[in-house]
Amino acid sequence: MPTTIERPGTIPKPGTLDIPGFAEWTDIRDGLEITGPWVVILYNCDCHTFDDVIYILCIATGCTVDEAGALAERVDREGRAIVFDGTQEECERVADIIGSIKLQVETDRA
Repeated sequence: MPTTIERPGTIPKPGTLDIPGFAEWTDIRDGLEITGPWVVILYNCDCHTFDDVIYILCIATGCTVDEAGALAERVDREGRAIVFDGTQEECERVADIIGSIKLQVETDRA
């Protein structure tokens, strides 16, 4: 049984970790008028059709089909997007509805 712990040769400085794909991610809040203290973030997946996503967004958020279509396209293009903002309770309700069809969704502070 070894008696010492082997350490890596160099330890990266804070903020210098190389996370694959991280540099390509943009701030999903850019260009949005967020008025609520919480947001709902929807992540892209290839397991649902655009029609499925549009339908559930309309049900969950009360948005129009055109608004839901634009959100679905943004999620598809950017990998994730804020699809709703409001109180924590409202966002949790919306996330529960969207998550009911097994879409990956989360709530977070705005």
